[in-house]
Amino acid sequence: MDASQKWGLPPEFALVRYPIPEEAKIAARAVLGAEEPVLVSLGNEGDTVALVATPGRILTVKTQELGAGAGGAQVKSFPYPGIFDLTLRPQTFNVSFAIEYRTSDRGRTVEIGRRALMGHPKTDTLMAFEKVAGEEAFRALLQLWNWKKMQAQTDG
Repeated sequence: MDASQKWGLPPEFALVRYPIPEEAKIAARAVLGAEEPVLVSLGNEGDTVALVATPGRILTVKTQELGAGAGGAQVKSFPYPGIFDLTLRPQTFNVSFAIEYRTSDRGRTVEIGRRALMGHPKTDTLMAFEKVAGEEAFRALLQLWNWKKMQAQTDG
């Protein structure tokens, strides 16, 4: 069984792993499952935001420099079924990502299923990723998200 079958990935999916700050790695590891592989990783230019994608979700990690609090880093989990839109926002020298989702608690929790239908729309914008790396990571995230949406539609 190859990796794409094992983890439910799109055929021909290629891992995209760029370095992320050590503080973000530690925070992400604390919420990842024992056998949950990292498929996409990317840190922003200021080392204040990192993206980590697994077969089941996207994690955003905001480090202390961004006001994450005394714990050092704030991790938010975006399960693929809870994401309503994923957008790349090109800028002059870098790119940003926008993740649109529904929430019932001012953005702390990403709702899925019926709770998402009753939730309020919210967008998290993650800024200042290096242009080439950001575009490559975004293509991989978009491929994963679209694949998961297609699987959900055929299963349901």
